[in-house]
Amino acid sequence: ESLGEGLRQNMRATSDFFRQIRREIPDIVIENCASGGNRLEPCFMSLSSMASFSDAHECVEIPIIAANLQRAILPRQSQIWCVIRKGDSLKRLAYSISAALLGRMCLSGDVTELTAEQWDAIDRGIAFYKKAVPVIKCGKSHRFGPKIKSERHPEGYQAILRVNEYCALCVVHTFKNVPAVISVPADGYTVSASYFYGHVNARTENGALILEGCEDFCGYGILLVRDGLDM
Repeated sequence: ESLGEGLRQNMRATSDFFRQIRREIPDIVIENCASGGNRLEPCFMSLSSMASFSDAHECVEIPIIAANLQRAILPRQSQIWCVIRKGDSLKRLAYSISAALLGRMCLSGDVTELTAEQWDAIDRGIAFYKKAVPVIKCGKSHRFGPKIKSERHPEGYQAILRVNEYCALCVVHTFKNVPAVISVPADGYTVSASYFYGHVNARTENGALILEGCEDFCGYGILLVRDGLDM
């Protein structure tokens, strides 16, 4: 009937094929790897386990894209490739690993050529990620920070606070010209665990999570627990 109808029929046939795969192999893990091919939408996400959403895996804008995608797909289904290079500094490693806290962590890159110091940073990031899994899996996300006017040349910072009834995960990424103090509303919470590079003072004070001493282009993961709960 039209080019649009032809596209609709093509996508319907593809989704039917996904359903057939699921019927014949019930426990299969399907990656919905075609975010530019009309598949990053509710129907295909209901038929697949996870989705790869961008090719910007080694760019500074990866946490910005990952945060924006939380409006479209569940973080537990959002694959975020943490691409590690042997030339990465510990600061850059923390930036990449912290971005993976915004979804489903996937490691790639020069993983067989890293130093013991680099692997220590990665292992600590993975250990922190495992602690944060419950709130990544089930929670509600809120964004704080100035508007990002350029994803290619970002300035300021972004903070994603994901909360459930027990705890909260705050993932902060700083860009150019980060302020001296970052404040995120966190009334009724206490810092339980953290992951970041460098010397940062992360604390709750007067109903807010406060980060002092942040550097440009760093990543920070802060796990908070509701007051009165022991986790």
